[in-house]
Amino acid sequence: MSNVISIRLNPEQGEQVVKQAQKADEKPSEYVLKATEQRIDRELKEQRANELNLESELDDLADIVAAEVDGATDIDTDQELFYSVALWDLISSEFPADKRAAAMEGASEKVQEEVESIRNKEGQE
Repeated sequence: MSNVISIRLNPEQGEQVVKQAQKADEKPSEYVLKATEQRIDRELKEQRANELNLESELDDLADIVAAEVDGATDIDTDQELFYSVALWDLISSEFPADKRAAAMEGASEKVQEEVESIRNKEGQE
């Protein structure tokens, strides 16, 4: 046994239903029924998700993933600085003292620029 339910639509809504039903090669009543079934299905899924508290669990999972990504992309700038100093120490004997002094004067600015560049690339600014 089936129930008959009537709905009231303004002329624009009625035309839109007829137009969309024709595109789907369906009768307007079939089109409205499918749309109703889809909405009911969506609402039931949302209700089940709420009952199972999935939204909260998914939010928690998203937070965990974001923290893992942050940790994986965190660049240890101290380590980079140590490598730069060690490299400088290795090659410093090849240059006269005045050139080494001039290079060291600008070294901290250059290191800071590199750190800022790394932060900008990683979106840590």
